[in-house]
Amino acid sequence: MSAPALSLVLIGFGHVGRRFVRLLSEVADRLDFEWSVVAISTRRHGSVIDPGGVDITRALSLVESGQTLDRLGGEPRERSGLDVIRQAARALADDAADGRVVCIESTVLDIDQGEPAVAHVRAALEAQMHVVTVNKGPAAFAYDALESLADTMDRVFFFEGAVMDGIPVFNLVRETMPAVRIDGFRGVINTTSNFILSALERGQAFDDAVREMQARGIAEADPSLDVDGWDAAAKTAALVNVLMGGSITPHQVARTGIADVKGDDLRDAISRGRRIRLVASAARQDGGIVARVEPEMLAAGDPLAGLADTENALYLLTDLLGEVGIVQREGTLTQTAYAVLSDVSRISLRLRDWNDR
Repeated sequence: MSAPALSLVLIGFGHVGRRFVRLLSEVADRLDFEWSVVAISTRRHGSVIDPGGVDITRALSLVESGQTLDRLGGEPRERSGLDVIRQAARALADDAADGRVVCIESTVLDIDQGEPAVAHVRAALEAQMHVVTVNKGPAAFAYDALESLADTMDRVFFFEGAVMDGIPVFNLVRETMPAVRIDGFRGVINTTSNFILSALERGQAFDDAVREMQARGIAEADPSLDVDGWDAAAKTAALVNVLMGGSITPHQVARTGIADVKGDDLRDAISRGRRIRLVASAARQDGGIVARVEPEMLAAGDPLAGLADTENALYLLTDLLGEVGIVQREGTLTQTAYAVLSDVSRISLRLRDWNDR
């Protein structure tokens, strides 16, 4: 069978979205699908819809030079992400019915209710699009409802990039660990906070470390989400909901950030053979699930204590396999963009399976 031709609707075209489309070109000879971007929606640079394919090189140039996408022609540009999804769905109705339209949702995290990302995912699924998101909000606030809707529509809702970038976490459990129950987890899963703590250990100023993470495109658009532990809480809620069958939001995760952790505290801990890290954890307790994010004083032998700079790790406590660890030695935009690419590739494989039925 020939490679599926996928039409991509990009809701959000920030650091991750732009790195994703560049990555598609960089690894074109390794892809098992063909692709074209048919719509882009941004907060500050307008929107464009072109069923024949957006000129992605020009789109990248316009956005990165601070211009608007209206120079690309196509349909009227000033509209919300929901408008773009709905109008693109009308223009691509036949492709959507065939399962060849994928909505890539990469808007910023809203920690209050996960909006508008949840609404974007719902609208795209209702329009018969597959959905890939790197936003933690949909899985953290509405996983059960969105997964049920995806099943009803015979479409997929993937979000591997929501936690630990491109390192497989959700896919590892859901696709390679059948009959295994996840009883808990603990990990360092916020790259920005881990980098800040490492920088403070070296004597670097807190604000300088934040700015460096922003310059790399890793920190959240609002870095207080990283510093105050909200990003880690959203990831924790997503992990609980997807892997442990829970139904919580980030607001039900006990949370303490790193704003009050001082360089002297960190260096004193090192002098005593210990390390302070922001740890996310969850465990089954009294018929429920208790989840928290907080700075912990770790013994030198704790595997989380050795994580520095942009390193992350997650350790799953399982009933059949014991403790299973996943370590990421470097977190960059490329890893996050790869998570999107891997999810799209999995959709391509599913299309092949569906067409072979």
